[in-house]
Amino acid sequence: MDEQPLQSALRRRSGGTVPQQRSAVCAMAVETRAVPAMRAFARDMATQWGAPAETVDALRVIATELVTNSVLHSGSSEVSLLVTVADATAAVEVKDIGRWRERCRGVGMPDQMVDGRGLRLVHAFSTTCRVQRSPQGTAVRAELRIPLPAPRGRPWDLPGRRSPTGG
Repeated sequence: MDEQPLQSALRRRSGGTVPQQRSAVCAMAVETRAVPAMRAFARDMATQWGAPAETVDALRVIATELVTNSVLHSGSSEVSLLVTVADATAAVEVKDIGRWRERCRGVGMPDQMVDGRGLRLVHAFSTTCRVQRSPQGTAVRAELRIPLPAPRGRPWDLPGRRSPTGG
């Protein structure tokens, strides 16, 4: 993949310089209110840094699902969220000081079961996702490529398109 168009787009968005890496962290107590607060934090930081709308949306989904997993399954007292945008990659990393508990599958009514949908969503939006468990807690990092901006110009100037006049 040619990185030059993305570099040019990042230069335009950032006033002529390409940011090498921007990171921000937010830490909170593990409570249900941490989920919307950290989702908003991820959205606000990525938007402030000029990430494309689809990247911002993906980061919001990833942050929501990973923080929710920490709140529901870690037993931790705190959770932190690190958002990073670097060149053509964006990442979300969620850390807690707990141990994710195993879920009981097949218990309860179908609409009451936790089914692992969150990690499936994270994998669908990310290019890589790593879970690291240690005696100090759990860290989950999801990365995604920032898409190249759409070329400007008439739609028929795009590869595979024809002019409305047939030319």
